[in-house]
Parts: sequence; C-alpha cells; structure tokens
Amino acid sequence: MFYICSMSGVHILWFRNDLRVHDHAPLRAVCLAAARDGGRVVPLFISEPDAPHSTFLTESLNDLDAALEQRGASLHFRSGDPVAVLSELHRAANVLSVYRHESVVPEPCDAQVEAWCMRAGVALRTFSQFGPEQAPRPGGSPAAAWDEFMAAPRHEAPAELPAAQVGIGHRPISQTLSEDSTSHLKGGRKAAIELLKRLFGPVSDLSQVAASETMAQASHFDQLAPYLNLGVISIKETWQAAVTARNQYLSAGQDIRAARVTELIRGLPSFYHMRSRRAPAAGLNQRDCGSSDGSRQLSLDLGQTGTD
Repeated sequence: MFYICSMSGVHILWFRNDLRVHDHAPLRAVCLAAARDGGRVVPLFISEPDAPHSTFLTESLNDLDAALEQRGASLHFRSGDPVAVLSELHRAANVLSVYRHESVVPEPCDAQVEAWCMRAGVALRTFSQFGPEQAPRPGGSPAAAWDEFMAAPRHEAPAELPAAQVGIGHRPISQTLSEDSTSHLKGGRKAAIELLKRLFGPVSDLSQVAASETMAQASHFDQLAPYLNLGVISIKETWQAAVTARNQYLSAGQDIRAARVTELIRGLPSFYHMRSRRAPAAGLNQRDCGSSDGSRQLSLDLGQTGTD
C-alpha cells in the first residue's frame, strides 16, 4: 500500500540500467522540475514479478539506495508490470511526470508506458546515455557526433533531493538470488570505480602496471561491461577516463597499456548500436572514438570521481 505526504504531486525518477547518481541527466532534470513546481521526487526501481536477481544486481541496488539516502531520499522498490505500478502511484500520489534514461535495448513495456503516460496526462521524459540523440549536423560524421557527446561535461550529483515517501517496498534480495556470470564480482559503484583505478592507474604507479599485466587475460571492456550494463558508471565517465589514461600512456611510451585502453574505447559504441531502433553509425566502432586532438585536452582525476 502506498502512503504519501502532503504534496502537489510527484515526479518519478525511474531507474533501470542507470543505477547511479553521478552523470545522470534525468536526475538533474527531475530536481529542476521539482524546484519549479514544488513537486517531490520518487526514485523508483521496478522488477518483474518473481524475477531472479543476482548478488551483483542486489549489491548495485543497495549501493544506489545508500547514495540516495545520503541525499535525503530512498530507492522505492516495486515488483510488477510497470504500467500497473505507475497507475497505482498515480492514483495515490498524483504523478506529474516520469523521468528515465533510455535502456541498453528497448524494453518490451516501453510502448505501453508511453501510451499510459499519454492517456493519464503524465509527462514522459527519456534521456540518452549511450550516444547523441540527434543525427549528425549537416556535413558532420557519426563518429564526430559520438566524440562530441562523450567529451561533453558530466552531470554532477545533487547534494540533496526533494524526495517523497510513497512506500519503499521490499528490496529484491534473499529468496530470489541467482548465480550468473557476474557472481564473482562485487556489485555497486564503489567497486566499479576501484576497477577503473586499477585499469587506468597513473603511469608512474608500477603496482598498477603489474595489476594491469595480471588482468591482461580479460580485456578492459569485458571487465567493465557488467558495470556498464547496469549503469553504475556511465559510458561517458568511462570514455573520458579511458581517453585520459590512453593519452598519458602514449606520452609515457607505455604502448601496450595504451593499446589495451584503445581496445576498450573502440568497444564502447557497441552500447549505442544495441539500441535496435537506431541505425548503426557506419564505421563508428572501426575507429578510435577518442583520437581527435580535442580529446587530448580531457582531464579526469579518478581519485575525485564520485563513488557514492
């Protein structure tokens, strides 16, 4: 049963495969909307009924919940059909809008949710996180548009959220845990940032070089992919960190390390191509997407990357 506080309405922030508060365009936009109209924000995660959850996913959700709690909010867990969940919320709390990122691949429920929002008079805002939404400018190339999107400033996490309590729900843990290819990994953003530090450590850190050699049997892309699939770190954060590290390695003459990072940079557009509603950008993953001169001016201190 939902319970609500006194409010004019709520804005739903629907987390799917974007389990983070850093570099999160819908989070930034929903906070601005709430500030304009006095509504409150409900961070929401919806799972399929009785769907098994891996330990990796559960840890990632708990990590996100902790980051939200630091900002005065909580992650609201629901299980069921998204339209049914949103409808119940709307009846109880007057949903004004739904904010979300695009998914890695179009979800089967996307069309139903869009139709429900139109019928209910609820604004639906969907943001890109894997590449530019717009076609390249006249005379521009898809690869250049990708570089421009990836090199743009990241969104900072808000210090606090104007959150509403509408019934938290049960966390997807205990009875339904399943084992999969991520079972050996620690979930959550903190673990992802630690992996980035190991993969892209400073050129002067010999221990990082040794760690990189030890992990060479698995590509950088394969090691980061589980975290990117859940969005605990963003594609843009990863691209900027990789470009910065690659350029540092090249300057230091560490060509092998640079080559491994370049392989990761070339693989990142695959998330963009997985959007089956989009036509793949010709040749985008056959070139180094971070090789332009402008990308050499990027600066990213992994020690300052937000981990909460």
